[in-house]
Amino acid sequence: MSLSGALRGLALLSKAVPQGSASVSVRQLQSAVHGLKGFATDVQLSKKDVVYLLDNRDDPEVDSAVKEYLTAQYKSAKTAADKPEESYELASKIEKKYVAAQVVEYGIQNIAVPLGYGKDTAPVKRFVSQLVKLGHKAGFEDPAAEVEKRLTEKAQTAETAKEFLARVKPYTSAEYHAALWEALLAVEAETNSTVTLDGSSAGYKKFAEKVKAVATANNIPWKLLVDAKRPAGDEEAQGTARKAYQAWAQSARVADAVGEIEVLKAEAAALLDKHLAKTADQVKQEQTASLASLQKKIEAAKGAKWAAQFQEDLKTISWFDSAIATNPAVGPRATA
Repeated sequence: MSLSGALRGLALLSKAVPQGSASVSVRQLQSAVHGLKGFATDVQLSKKDVVYLLDNRDDPEVDSAVKEYLTAQYKSAKTAADKPEESYELASKIEKKYVAAQVVEYGIQNIAVPLGYGKDTAPVKRFVSQLVKLGHKAGFEDPAAEVEKRLTEKAQTAETAKEFLARVKPYTSAEYHAALWEALLAVEAETNSTVTLDGSSAGYKKFAEKVKAVATANNIPWKLLVDAKRPAGDEEAQGTARKAYQAWAQSARVADAVGEIEVLKAEAAALLDKHLAKTADQVKQEQTASLASLQKKIEAAKGAKWAAQFQEDLKTISWFDSAIATNPAVGPRATA
């Protein structure tokens, strides 16, 4: 019985139980659960089940079932099929993308954007870490690993540097890509030939030198990136290079996150300015002036009941603001 068939059995069981029934008969329960027990112990997966479970083989029983299915397919490969089997690759991809979207949609609601961060970037680092963990939970690879894999795929099929740059354009910033393109055109004009991806060619070597210069101008540690990706050799040196690369990657992520957060803050301020007759700074200045004026009135009416109550209210507001400033992600917490 396939996994979908076993689950369908449980679904039919719930529909078969009459409304208001307090229990299910042993026979009904055994019949419905038999499908899942068969799936767990004497598994006979369908092709669709195997396609979906290929990347989820942490469970030993599932892994064993997948191996048995693949072994059976291999043994029967010499027998010609009467008709072509259905392909479930597309359906599996759609299902996985839907599940990933559900995970992200729910998880993103529990991640607070650190709009109130200051010189201390710890809240931003925590924000980046939460996003990366959510991506892993949804089935996505590390962003750097994903980009590296796609760049490798593009490089494997490209024959010229111009073709390679055209393919990797979506993965580079507009300014950086324009600088690389300009460097390539300069090399091709100088050599009067097309630069290929042959590492031993003169054109490639000249282009590589210009790429190093462009990377340095854009604060990209090209030597660190090269050392971190060298083939296995000196393990100690390679381990040091990898640690340095990880530290740089973390700082780059934080810098990107800070840039995105600043954009959000600017958009929020612009939205407030658009809907308010006064700018946000003007409103803050007026609020500060009003509080100062109120404080003077309270001091002048010292001993009055309303003044004492206002003083308590101001203390509460001050505590609330300081609690938010201390931890914007959590905010104030009441204590006994």
